Amino acid sequence: MQHEQSNIMNMKEQETLQIATEKLAQLTGATIKNLSLHHGPDNGSDGSIEIKLNNRTDIFEIEIKNELRGNSFPVSLMTKQQNGTPNLLISQYIPMPLKKELKTREINYLEAAGNCFISTQDMFIYINDQQVTDFRVPTEGKLWKTAGLKFLFVVLRFPELLNSSYRAIAEEAGIALGSIGGLLEELTREGFLHTGNNNGGKALFIGNRNRLIERWAEAYRANLRPKEMIGNFRFLDKAAARSWENLETIGFKWGGENAGALLTKYLQPEKFTIYITESRVKLMQSLKLVPDPAGNVEMIQQFWPDEETETSHSATVPPLLVYADLITSFDSRNRETADRLKTQYLD
Repeated sequence: MQHEQSNIMNMKEQETLQIATEKLAQLTGATIKNLSLHHGPDNGSDGSIEIKLNNRTDIFEIEIKNELRGNSFPVSLMTKQQNGTPNLLISQYIPMPLKKELKTREINYLEAAGNCFISTQDMFIYINDQQVTDFRVPTEGKLWKTAGLKFLFVVLRFPELLNSSYRAIAEEAGIALGSIGGLLEELTREGFLHTGNNNGGKALFIGNRNRLIERWAEAYRANLRPKEMIGNFRFLDKAAARSWENLETIGFKWGGENAGALLTKYLQPEKFTIYITESRVKLMQSLKLVPDPAGNVEMIQQFWPDEETETSHSATVPPLLVYADLITSFDSRNRETADRLKTQYLD
């Protein structure tokens, strides 16, 4: 297989691409070559490859992920698939439920073990019997774990912090001061942190911001959100659910569909998401909530310090978090609302 090096694509991604395509070639006899490898300017693409099998040739726009977890997957590829652009998601590891979901949605994928679903007008490859061995499951850096995700949450919202003291960043993020230097180094290695000129001096700035937002949303859904999840509940008073906008937001903020509805005026919530700052018991009493594993009210602990909001809606969590809640959902209504919110608040 022809393999181009790239100064922008990190080594993990290059290794994932090489292992996955070589395994696919071994299993199918296909000829695969890289046409370009890059991180396009905020377009979510890592380049393109050519697959030739049984005298049929297709070119795919690729996106490489070290690992996918939970119910999150790259929304950029799904959008391109809907627009008819050939694409291929390549990952070291994809959980079985997510593979089924990708296949159902006709999103092409390739796992390092060789398991894949690739369907175009001229080509169909489906492999689902290759065992995933331990070495194919990646070891993520700290950037995509709890402290790193909290760090990214503040620097994406307030990028000017990158040129403040480490102490200021740590206080805003609510993480240990000693972790900031390592997180900045990892952000640089991942290709998202750059140095430029600012009034004659050097300044740090985020590059490929849209791509970083997508990666943060996916990692938040997989790694941080489950740790902050308190549980599911339901309203005892159904009238309160119907008139949720009139509820006094004391001790909590709206996230998810509720915040999406407030910020875009586009969505009618079916599921309620609240990020709490008070005790669970107090909120259960004030909102008349009872625990219910199948309930449509999810309660999540607020993980960031209270501070000024980026919107006029003090009753909602920051737009970046609303976007993450909505874009990683399988609900098409939520993803469309997320796109509207991103255009209005994040672009």
